[in-house]
Amino acid sequence: MPDYSIYVLDESDVTITGTSGGNGLDGVTQGDGSHLVGATITINTPNWTEIFVTDSDDPNFQDSDNSQTLNGPQEVDGVTYSGGQRVEAEYGFTVSYTDPGTGVTSTWQLIGFNVNEGGTSYATVEGIAVIGGPGGFPPAGVPLTVTSAQEGPNYAATSYATPICFAADTPVETGEGLTTMGEVAIGDRIRVADWRLVPVRWVGRSIFAADGAFAPVRIARGTLGTTQDIEVSQQHRILVTGWQAELMFGETEVLVPAIALVNDTSVRLRRGGRIEYIHVLFDGHELIETGGLVSESLHPGPMALEAVQGAARMELERLFPDLTHAERPLCRPALRRVEAQVLAADPVAVS
Repeated sequence: MPDYSIYVLDESDVTITGTSGGNGLDGVTQGDGSHLVGATITINTPNWTEIFVTDSDDPNFQDSDNSQTLNGPQEVDGVTYSGGQRVEAEYGFTVSYTDPGTGVTSTWQLIGFNVNEGGTSYATVEGIAVIGGPGGFPPAGVPLTVTSAQEGPNYAATSYATPICFAADTPVETGEGLTTMGEVAIGDRIRVADWRLVPVRWVGRSIFAADGAFAPVRIARGTLGTTQDIEVSQQHRILVTGWQAELMFGETEVLVPAIALVNDTSVRLRRGGRIEYIHVLFDGHELIETGGLVSESLHPGPMALEAVQGAARMELERLFPDLTHAERPLCRPALRRVEAQVLAADPVAVS
């Protein structure tokens, strides 16, 4: 089973101009990323792909670690590599973008993702990944300027960016009545699963091509209590209750990544077109009922600030000054994907 996964964007999905002493992401003469400083990187298609990694010595995805290998055959930048191939974070680099309308500058920390095929490893960097926690991906279609580069990146796997959110048209009950997630604003009171009304402290929005890692999971009406079809991002965690969860995991209620429940019948990936995802943050981790489905709000752990940038980040720092200092508890136990797939294999559990 994989120890963790990293969301990677293929080099062919970005445009890179202005490099020195290098060829795109490839270092050629150096593996510290310095050839990218001053260059411009534009994400053309945000087709982030989940890469599964086995790591036998620690929970970090980093540079020069021989224990990090592909967990089974996987495709990176159009090439299928065999399981057991060594992978690493070849170098780190920082990008920034200044919004011409607001003048706000946002920054992101990225790494060069490398499949080490032997020889000069830094001459074959196949993609990028982002340090940023849930929802922390840079925007597509804007010029990101590389401001600095770093040798030997070493980041916890949990700090890499992952998608986690609701589709914008998801119905939700507020203190003013029924609305959609796309209409929710800061200060609105959302009805959480135990019937409390809880004020929204921050709202984030992201639009992606509905493909690859960003294809939404569609949960059919009548499945897991839904009263209509509901779409969430693949890593959004759904509440599963009942004897199946207790028998298999010793808990009456568990949170399960939506992707782990895909069974190609009542729970499917919906590919094609575009998808707008909405993140909502409360003072704590909450369960929200949306169209009969109970699932999580954005978890405000230490990495939550890394998911947002610029003025929104400063706002969150004021609202949640302890976010970077202490892990806030999950409202329910959470299963890893590999554990949750046991439930997906049971047609009664996902019904």
